[in-house]
Amino acid sequence: MASCADLKASLTVRQLPASEAREYLTTATTASWRQFPAYSSVAASCSGSESCYFLVSDSSTAIAVANVRIKRLPIVQAGIAMIAQGPVMLKGEPALRDVVIQTLSDHVVGTLGLTLRINPAVEINSREHKFPVPFRPLPSSEYETFLIDLAPSIDDLRKRLNGKWRTDLRRGEKAEVVITRSSCTKDFAAFQPLLDDLSKSKGFAVPQDALFFAKVADEAESEEKIEVHLAYHQGRVIGGHVGAFTGDMAVYLIGAVNDEGRDLRASFLLQWSVIQYAKSLGMRWYDLGGANEADNPHVYRFKKRMGGIHYVGAPVLESEAAWPCGQIVRLAEQLYTRVKG
Repeated sequence: MASCADLKASLTVRQLPASEAREYLTTATTASWRQFPAYSSVAASCSGSESCYFLVSDSSTAIAVANVRIKRLPIVQAGIAMIAQGPVMLKGEPALRDVVIQTLSDHVVGTLGLTLRINPAVEINSREHKFPVPFRPLPSSEYETFLIDLAPSIDDLRKRLNGKWRTDLRRGEKAEVVITRSSCTKDFAAFQPLLDDLSKSKGFAVPQDALFFAKVADEAESEEKIEVHLAYHQGRVIGGHVGAFTGDMAVYLIGAVNDEGRDLRASFLLQWSVIQYAKSLGMRWYDLGGANEADNPHVYRFKKRMGGIHYVGAPVLESEAAWPCGQIVRLAEQLYTRVKG
């Protein structure tokens, strides 16, 4: 087997259009919804960033593809490049990922002069997190969640639910609650007021809300599904769930229920409907979208009782641009943090 140095020397990077990147992404079952053009283009537009795709190749063989969102500071050339849940490996052994990441760093940091950050993808079988040179882990940036293995039958998945969770699900199933599924803008808009009420009551903002994901769903092709499940009672929306259904993993993005929805156990009905839907699509895993016991113990307990695997991912990795660009970015972020609060 060739050495890492030999492999790295043989790899090249080129920019490619989103349409071509989508073709590569559809061949990789592990491709994250955050790497597909629908999400990346809308996220870039909302944040004033530029969405780019880079292909890493060995001769004529495509090895990996990565969406890179670039945010440049005004006037100066400094800025940040973010790879969200990538790069997506198309070929090669798992060990090749580090070489691909180093190659991307050489291009983005060395050639473009940007600080590169990589938010690693969920890797089911990863137990040890290594950080390729020249990256450093950012503190307290690990992704913690629960992952539900969808391989068992629906009956077995239901048996794996905590007894109290099953009891609440049965109670909801006895109520006159109807669950719908849609990718239409009007249905995302119908869910938005519940998120607004939740934000007001909890005192926080949801930057990527139902209206944001409505735009993503509108841009999405068939292989990059963004769906909203709604819970209705007597014609009223009492709860909602927005999820991504891409590759072999479904992901819980945002959700909320009102007081009526809580009384009727709408959250349990919505989650069970999503599990059934993801299972019907042939998906292998369902990511419950983050869980932090210290920050939100009630949500943590709700998700823990769904019978999933507790997962803690690798932290965000950073490769800082050379002086002075890297230092300018760091100072700008410190100033922004102070001003924001």
